Amino acid sequence: MGLGAIFKIALLYTLIGMGTVFCVLIFISICIWLLGKVCGPKRPAVAAAEAQAEPEAAEGIRPEVVAAAVAAIHQYLKDEEGEEEYIVRNVRRATWRHTS
Repeated sequence: MGLGAIFKIALLYTLIGMGTVFCVLIFISICIWLLGKVCGPKRPAVAAAEAQAEPEAAEGIRPEVVAAAVAAIHQYLKDEEGEEEYIVRNVRRATWRHTS
């Protein structure tokens, strides 16, 4: 078997291997695209309506208590890290609302 015949066989195997890989990659891309269409995000109107809904408060815990607990935990963690101190003196409900 000559050198030219060996190169022809090597080229044939290379083309078959690369062709197979590209066909599988194209097949995987199509599958992912189809999954995106089937399991894609919700329609914008539904998502916007859900985003504007008021979040429900946890039952039994008032928002003021949650805010005070979060402030206390944050203060405790700041004290442990040795960073700048600050003191929470007053916790009250904000009167403004987000517009976005």
